[in-house]
Amino acid sequence: MMRRNAVAERAVMTAAVSMMVAGMLAGCGSSQASAKSAGTSADGTTASSGVKVIKVGTGQSFAPYCYLDDNNNLTGYDVDVLHAIDDYLKDYSFDIQGLDFNTCIVSIDSGALDMVSYQLVQSDERKKKYIFPDMPYCLSPLSLVVKSDSGISSLEDLKGKTIYSTPTTYEYTLLTAYNKAHADSQFKIEAVSDMTTADEYKGISDGTVDAALTYQTAYDTTVPQLGIKNLKMTDAVLVEESYEMIRPDLTDFRDAMSEALKALKDNGTLKQLNEKWFKDDYFTKYANLVNYKLN
Repeated sequence: MMRRNAVAERAVMTAAVSMMVAGMLAGCGSSQASAKSAGTSADGTTASSGVKVIKVGTGQSFAPYCYLDDNNNLTGYDVDVLHAIDDYLKDYSFDIQGLDFNTCIVSIDSGALDMVSYQLVQSDERKKKYIFPDMPYCLSPLSLVVKSDSGISSLEDLKGKTIYSTPTTYEYTLLTAYNKAHADSQFKIEAVSDMTTADEYKGISDGTVDAALTYQTAYDTTVPQLGIKNLKMTDAVLVEESYEMIRPDLTDFRDAMSEALKALKDNGTLKQLNEKWFKDDYFTKYANLVNYKLN
C-alpha cells in the first residue's frame, strides 16, 4: 500500500504552476464547506461572524483515509477527523477540498491551501517548510514480515541480521534512528529503491534478507497473491505518526489545532473514529510506541 512518506514532493514549483492552482482547485475533486463558512469574504473570514476560513486539501482516492464514496462525497478517517476538529474550533471553519496528492502540495506552497491532511509524516524536509500540531491525528502500526521459522518477533531479534528499506522513506528514518539508539543490537539496512512490496516479500521468503517493515493491509493483500507459505507478520514494532501539515505563517491556527486534537483524544472522539475505521483504538494500543509527547 502506498503511504504518504513514499511520495516525494516536487522540490521546485514554477510561477506558471502556481498561477494554475486556483483553477485546479475549482475544477477537480469534491469539496465540503462548513456551515460556518457561508458568505466568505475576500480576506478569508465570514462577513457576519469573523470566523476564519481554512482551506484544507485532502485525498479523494486513498481509502480508508480520504476518498470519494459511491455518491461522490468525501469520506474516510481523515475526513471524519477534519469534521470533528471543525466542530470543535469556534473561530475557524474548514473548506475541505478533495484533490490528488501533488495538487495538494502545489497548492499549500502557493498559498491556495492553508492545510493538508493526507496521512503525512513529519519528515526533516517538511519540517523546514511547514508547521505541524503538537500531536498526530492518526497512528499507523508497522510490523515485521519474516520467515515463519526465523524466530524473529521484534527489532531486538534482528541483531546482526538484514532488513529491506528505501532511503527516501520515513520507515528508513525510523530504522536508522533505532540503530543509533541501540548500538549493541544493530541490524543491517539493505537499501533498495523502486522495489515493490511483492519483491520484498519474495526476498524474505528465499532468504535474501531477513525482514522488511510492513502494514497489515499490505501483508493481507500481497501474501495470498504470491501464494507464499513460509512468511509471518509480527506484532507492531514501530508506529508512524500522521500529522496535518500547515502553512508556516499560520502559527495561531497551528496552536488551535494542537488544542483541538488533544481535546478530541481526551474526550474519546479519536478513539471512536479509530474503532469506526480501523476496528481498534490505536492511540491506546500503541501508546508505548509513539514519539510525540503532550504536556
